[in-house]
Amino acid sequence: MKPMRLYTQRVNPFAHKVAVGLDIKRLPFEYVTVDDPTEVRRISPVTGQLPVIEHGGHRVADSTAILRYVDERFPEPPLWSRDPKTGAAQDQLMHWADASFLFYWDRWRAARYPRPGDDLPANPSLLAQLKRRIERSFGRPGRDPTPLELRELQVLDELANRMDDLVGMLGSRDFFHADQPSVADASVYGMLRIIRDGPMMGGREMVERRPPLAEYVERMALVSPTVSGSALPSFTD
Repeated sequence: MKPMRLYTQRVNPFAHKVAVGLDIKRLPFEYVTVDDPTEVRRISPVTGQLPVIEHGGHRVADSTAILRYVDERFPEPPLWSRDPKTGAAQDQLMHWADASFLFYWDRWRAARYPRPGDDLPANPSLLAQLKRRIERSFGRPGRDPTPLELRELQVLDELANRMDDLVGMLGSRDFFHADQPSVADASVYGMLRIIRDGPMMGGREMVERRPPLAEYVERMALVSPTVSGSALPSFTD
């Protein structure tokens, strides 16, 4: 079978989500990295976003739509449990992980790499509360944090709470909601891979300080060697 083509930017957790799903099904595919905005629009004219897969002369956009397409054409092993209750729980977690990560990623990006208008006034009541932690994190003792530094730490603090949520949802299982990896794991692992090994300050520590998540990431690395072995450039490369 001719490998599918997976079009993605260099750092795209939703492409990782698709790649994990393809690895779960042991389907061959090749990455095609596209960072030029004009080329992205050519490949994905409807949404203007990646990932997109190309298969059998057809292109499919949107990570969830891609995995549903793949699951319909290559049903074994299933990405959604055939038990309706379990499948619904997996689907719900997938959407939660996708929405949560996008929300925090966009806020972190605006704080770390601001555009005009992003440098908004900080809440003075938070400065004293977080100053010491920011001094440790940024290595710049003796001054108040900038508004953007404060915003970045706030985002990371909130993201750490979502990591705690994941620990609770995983419980004692190897995978989320089942004994086999599913679309929920594809989404969560894609997110955790970027957090642990990507450009977010303290992301690796955020995962490693939660042993259930650290062990889960190592387990998923065996499930998806394609994603675990992919290099993540720095955000500014």
